[in-house]
Amino acid sequence: MSPSPKHRLNQDQRDEITRRVLAGEMATSLGAEFGVTRAYVALLKAQALDPERFTRKAEAKLSLKLTDKQLEEFRKVLSSSTPEDHDLIPTSEKWSLEHGHQLAWKLFKKRPSVRTIKECVTPFMPRRADFRFTRPVPPKPHHINQIPLEFASDPDYVAYYLSPICEQIAWREYEWAVKDWDERFAGREDAGPDQEPAMTEDLPAQMIPEKPLVPGQRTGKHAHSKGSPFTPPKRRKRR
Repeated sequence: MSPSPKHRLNQDQRDEITRRVLAGEMATSLGAEFGVTRAYVALLKAQALDPERFTRKAEAKLSLKLTDKQLEEFRKVLSSSTPEDHDLIPTSEKWSLEHGHQLAWKLFKKRPSVRTIKECVTPFMPRRADFRFTRPVPPKPHHINQIPLEFASDPDYVAYYLSPICEQIAWREYEWAVKDWDERFAGREDAGPDQEPAMTEDLPAQMIPEKPLVPGQRTGKHAHSKGSPFTPPKRRKRR
């Protein structure tokens, strides 16, 4: 039987492999006979010799998962609060995946998988299409919880961030941002659903919502090129 990555064994075949490998047969020859790898044969042998270790490992893995009730409570908290309400680091009014991991540990003392966190937190994260270029808000007083985790371990950075000089720089940047906003959007109200198209010309290119692409449409520097969009590239002749 030739090895195949999609080949699956039934219970009788797994029992036969376990019996024969415990009897002293080589894992390599058994793997070639049943179409599996040598590592899989060694795994079956280890499960037969120490089943309690694998049982404890499976139970520990299940303990990390959130129950249906906990998932419902988790989504409810995400929809009705912000990271700032729970003193998550760094403090923010918008959710992120890192905030989701911190919230799960704070509420349930569990560390769910990345896929679970993405499914729960992504609907409440800021999206590009929801961007509104509003008037800048004054900076908040600097606090250690506003520092990202990767910089919080640097004492020099923490001392600088909590110093009066850093706050003065933040206020100076705020004054420049307000002045720029007043010059660009004087007499306009905050962008709403009807006003957003008129304001996109003043936004940076990376902040303009993306338009859906048409099949076969050219993009980038070839957007205005002539010819079929599926024309194969010309090969240069070897000299």
